[in-house]
Order: sequence, then structure tokens, then C-alpha cells
Amino acid sequence: MAILVAAMAAASSLSACSPEPPTAVFVGDAATAVSPTGAPSWVDAVSDAQGWTEVNAGCEGSGYTQRGVCMATYREQLPALVADEPDVVVVSGGVDDLGATPGEIRAAVSATYLEARSTFPDATIYAVTGLALGTDAAVSVLDDAVEQAAAAVDAIYVDLGDEIDSHPGLVGADGGLTAEGHAAVAELTTNVIGGE
Repeated sequence: MAILVAAMAAASSLSACSPEPPTAVFVGDAATAVSPTGAPSWVDAVSDAQGWTEVNAGCEGSGYTQRGVCMATYREQLPALVADEPDVVVVSGGVDDLGATPGEIRAAVSATYLEARSTFPDATIYAVTGLALGTDAAVSVLDDAVEQAAAAVDAIYVDLGDEIDSHPGLVGADGGLTAEGHAAVAELTTNVIGGE
């Protein structure tokens, strides 16, 4: 009995000392919010690979300039996520912003990352871009704006543009990621995180 009690006490002590896994919030559009049929989303796969507790705040139709079904832009969603006390913040997407003007895109992207750093000063922030297929001017404006805004707030920039463009099968006819696309985004994002 004494041995059992001692063992249970030791196990309890170890459990109490074990650090809780980091909490990661994902802010994004349909590519973040929607999982492919019969396969994990890139958000789930990255969270599993990193051992993160996932909070998926993805919102279909949302973006840096667009409010989507949740009636909030990326920037407007951030204050509501404070209660989750995230250690990691991942912002991705922007497909729904491609109809905005270059000035609107740049201003909204910059404001979003400034807000993210102000709201979560101690969090590691990842800026994932390149989920829009194509090389037109709007995509370039978006990607450049995200890269510059990320650098300005010491966020980590994850550029997936070349990979997405060189493998059209990663994006479906509706503009959303296919199951293969989710797997590729998960792998590339995990590689960047692991290579910090």
C-alpha cells in the first residue's frame, strides 16, 4: 500500500510539473475554417505536428479587408481571441481580399499585424501567405504587403506562393484548397516552423 501511495504521489507530482501545450489560434478564411472531406485540414495537421492546442477562428469569406460570414475582418476578430491566451497566432489567407484596391490591401494588412502584435505582445506570430492561385497584380500586392507587415512586427513569414503556383492541383476549381493542398500547406508550414 505504501508503495502504491508513493507511486501515485510521484505520478501526481510529475503531472503537476508537466508544462501545458502551447495554445495556437488560427485566423483565416475558408482554407482555415473548412476541412477537406476524409482528410485533416492543414490547421489540424500543423497543430498535431507541433503539439499545439488548436483554436480555429477561421471564417469563410473573411480577410484583411472583408468581413465574411462572421461579420468581422481578421483585425476585428483579434480582441475576441484574448480570452484564449494564445502562445502562437497564425494568420493566413487573403483570397477574398483580391477585389480590393492595392491601397486598401496594404493598409488593412499592416493594421492587422500591428493589432496582432499589440494584442498579443508575447506571442509568436506566423504570417502565412500564398494561398491564392495565380500571379496577377493583386496576388503580388497581397503577398508583398503581408511580408512587409510581418517584418514590421517581428512575425515569421511563411511564403507558400511558389509551391501553390507550381502545383495547380493543390487548389480546386472553386479556389479552395484540395485535400492535397491542405497536406502540402501543412508540410511546408511545419517545415518553416521547424527551421526557425
